[in-house]
Amino acid sequence: MLRHVSRVRDDERGVALITALLATMVMLALGLAVLSIVDTQASESTSERSRDRAFNLSESVLSSQAFVLSRYWPSVVPPVEGELTCNVTAAGFGDIIGSTAPAVDAVDRLRGNLNASSTDTAYKDASWQVNMCDDDGTTTVWNDGLLTTQKNWDKNLNNLIWVRVQSTVENKTRSLAGLVRVRTAEPFKSKFGLVTGTVTDDLGTTINTLSSNAAGGVLGSLLGTTPTVAVDPTQTATTPPSSGVTGLRCGALDMKAIPLSTCIAGTLGALGSDDGLPIVNNQLTGGTLVQYPTLTTATAGSIAQLRAQAIATKTYYSSSAGAAGTATSGATATPACDFSTNTGVRSADTVVFIEKVGTGDQYCHVDVGTGVRWKALVIGSGRVIIRGNGATTAAPVFTANPEVAQTNTFSGVVHALNLQRLAVADGGMGLGDAAAPGREVVRIDSGAHVKGAVNTDGKSGRVGIYPPVMTIDTNRLIDDLIPCTVSVLTVCTERDLVKSLSSVTAIVDDLIARVGLANVVSGLLTQLTPQRAAYGSAITSDVTAIKRVTVYGTAGVVAGTFRDLQVR
Repeated sequence: MLRHVSRVRDDERGVALITALLATMVMLALGLAVLSIVDTQASESTSERSRDRAFNLSESVLSSQAFVLSRYWPSVVPPVEGELTCNVTAAGFGDIIGSTAPAVDAVDRLRGNLNASSTDTAYKDASWQVNMCDDDGTTTVWNDGLLTTQKNWDKNLNNLIWVRVQSTVENKTRSLAGLVRVRTAEPFKSKFGLVTGTVTDDLGTTINTLSSNAAGGVLGSLLGTTPTVAVDPTQTATTPPSSGVTGLRCGALDMKAIPLSTCIAGTLGALGSDDGLPIVNNQLTGGTLVQYPTLTTATAGSIAQLRAQAIATKTYYSSSAGAAGTATSGATATPACDFSTNTGVRSADTVVFIEKVGTGDQYCHVDVGTGVRWKALVIGSGRVIIRGNGATTAAPVFTANPEVAQTNTFSGVVHALNLQRLAVADGGMGLGDAAAPGREVVRIDSGAHVKGAVNTDGKSGRVGIYPPVMTIDTNRLIDDLIPCTVSVLTVCTERDLVKSLSSVTAIVDDLIARVGLANVVSGLLTQLTPQRAAYGSAITSDVTAIKRVTVYGTAGVVAGTFRDLQVR
């Protein structure tokens, strides 16, 4: 019996081992399954972190681009890329985090901030890309079809543009899109056709040599019918006028307190030579001439944005050749303003900005003989001449097609900052900005006109307006005022005596003594009025042109248009 039990016990050897192995195998399988789950979850967690980083980077790119657009809104065709369809391969721009390689301006404006905010090692070699697509004006919901139908700038000029961004971090890609709106402001008040410290308006050197007895009546009549600054003919007439107003920083009280020539010279000065300043008082009453309240026409922030716009369109010039000139000569030998240092196209859609002319207090000229249309010409330190071709051309007209340049006309806003007058500590040349003497900063001569507005900053800034010289046919004047018939020889002799006088002034004075002031003024106006009318106003206010010059405020994604495109 004992032997039998022992044999049975011997036959059960290894059973426990098998059971243990089976249990171990089951536990190992369970462990491997759990490990696989943990590994998968860890991998998924890593992928999710990468996707989150890609999302965060895309969101940062979108926010940064919206901020940049508040300074560099694409209101014109991109100067480097040109007008392109905004698909990813043809019109986008982007970079690698950490890159410092030379890049286009659009990349440079973003990557400094992106590099600084993406310092985690996970972002090493991460890439980002931006596409800008004009909205179609019908929807505020993004669809990828816009990439193949819309252009890469705000072509419809409604201050809305789609920004699509795409970022890849550790091989995980996320794309976002948002419709960005920019707010705009107008740096210049559209009712002003001329804003300046002082002004010179010379009808012509011949007229200014006339007898003082006759000049007042002649010039008053000419100026009354043909103003130096004309109102915008497309605007509704109001009292006071809503366009074509002249703003002088040297106001009516200044004119009576100090020599008049400090404020107004030339024709206007001659007409206001009496203490009562009749012509000036008339203009003040009519609201066409007012005292401008500040020394600058636009804020420093607005000027900084105009400079940035010119930089963005490659129409910014740090300097231009220049030469000295005087108010009497107009610096006829001055060089043309130099635009050779940048590649942008100057047009009605661009701001042209010259930081410094010559030494900073010299002239260059813009030839408008065949017509020039720019949004604005801004001069920092220096002076500019708007020069025609010397012919007498009528004032510009308002046509159905404003894109057509008009002969002898600058269309747009001319703005001289007169920075040379600032103190040296403020970055200027320290010339001072006292009201006297005025310094001519903008000059309109040789038959030129401006259709838009002209501004100069500071009390010392002067605008000089020199229409083509008007001529007087003295023989015709004498013949008209002293008729000669065969039967009245004494009259003929009298006429011949007047003709023998050597100067226009002497002839006019003699004629006044013989036939009276009223008759002489009438005879002069008969000759001069058509000549003055042929030239018209030097500046014609254009409210639309003034309002085309805009600066940008805040820009941000329109509520409800943000989309996570979830490209993985």
